[in-house]
Amino acid sequence: MKKFLSTCFVAALLIGSTACEKFLEEDPKGQVATGAFYNTVGEATQAVTGVYTFLRPLYLGNSMTLSSEMASDAFTFVSGAGGALVTLYETFQIVPTDQANLRTYQAGYQLINAANTVLANLQGKTLTGTPGKQPILEGEALFLRAFTYYHLVQLYGDLPLRTEPSTSVAGLDIPRSPAAKVYETIVADLQKAVAQLPERSEAAGRANKLAALTLLAKVQLSLKQPEAAVASLKQVIGKRSLYKEYADVFKLANENNTVESIFEVQYGLSPFNNDVVQNYTPLEVTGVGFVFQVYAPSKEALALLTPTDKRTPVTLWSSFNGKPFVQPFVRKFNDALVGTTQANDAGQINWPVFRYADVLLLYAEALNAAQKGPSVEALDALNQVRLRAGLAPQAAGLSQSQFVDAVLDERLREFLGEGHRWFDLKRNDRLAAYLTKYGFKTGTHEVFPIPRVELDANKNMTQNQGY
Repeated sequence: MKKFLSTCFVAALLIGSTACEKFLEEDPKGQVATGAFYNTVGEATQAVTGVYTFLRPLYLGNSMTLSSEMASDAFTFVSGAGGALVTLYETFQIVPTDQANLRTYQAGYQLINAANTVLANLQGKTLTGTPGKQPILEGEALFLRAFTYYHLVQLYGDLPLRTEPSTSVAGLDIPRSPAAKVYETIVADLQKAVAQLPERSEAAGRANKLAALTLLAKVQLSLKQPEAAVASLKQVIGKRSLYKEYADVFKLANENNTVESIFEVQYGLSPFNNDVVQNYTPLEVTGVGFVFQVYAPSKEALALLTPTDKRTPVTLWSSFNGKPFVQPFVRKFNDALVGTTQANDAGQINWPVFRYADVLLLYAEALNAAQKGPSVEALDALNQVRLRAGLAPQAAGLSQSQFVDAVLDERLREFLGEGHRWFDLKRNDRLAAYLTKYGFKTGTHEVFPIPRVELDANKNMTQNQGY
């Protein structure tokens, strides 16, 4: 039987990438032997750059977008390509043989192994070149490993915990470690990353201290440690701000900005593009190449995005050249879809993973949990996001539970289509409350199935309950 760690994949872990004007504009090229490569800062920088490229598959339209948006109350399937696959997520009928679920799982472990390879080769080395750069490179690799393990442990629960590089299929058949142990590794990695990363990225697209702190706060909230999350987020508050206009967040010219952006996955022209524009664009849009018309906002999302909300015309569109769509679709990533640009090349726009609005709403969430109710400071954090959208401030008087729901509503308005919703609901123990009507079953759908190919390849692997 075939294990996912293919020969091509193992070779890919040992490569760097050529520097270019836009970070990660090109994929890494050429295989380099690990023993002879990690000697200079320049070589190690290329190797770490190679790890970043493994982020791209995680955010393609049939990977974490399916699990984070379709398996929630944010999106619904319309009629485009891949309908049978997408419907499985919308109705919680995902099976272990599902190929999209397999791609997410494999892409995650590919990135983890790439990060492990870098970390192992940096250990005990003293690189020649720019003084002080080696700890930063290690911090970036630690952040990327923690980032990926966090999303995988949220999606799958207990995981095979690998912190050493694999260069062959030997030794991959290890059992799953408890989720608590995986979280211990995530927290340890992030604490080191926070200590070693600079506040400002070394180059556009690279991780920084603020990204590590934001991720650490999400981890701490997931672990029901709101006081720790408040402390982490306090170190980010005030280090970024909100653009005056919501539309500016998604402009191609504002990629990797230091106003609101904290961390983005870097995409480029085809074949290094994200397919988000194709997936979110309806068939009535012509002259832009192949579009998929797969994901569209749910009735719940449309009800929250009212005409008085300044985010609504930025987030949604309902017609093209006078042709009405079957329903509104997401348009926030369409800044590159101009003139004769093909939809796949419009996918050069970066994926916004963390931005300051996320920090503010996480801060409101953490304060509410830590203080057993919404304080003035929690309301202020929430209302900064609402006021940018032209909405009235949220009034005081909500209970702790009501404030959780108010923040979740605001997050759906603010981040629709950005891959947050399922994780937001899980972190706040709202999966069953919000998703039972779609087919969610308590005791099963808090996690996704372990892919069948992994069970076949690893005799020590076990399946999640209910699958």
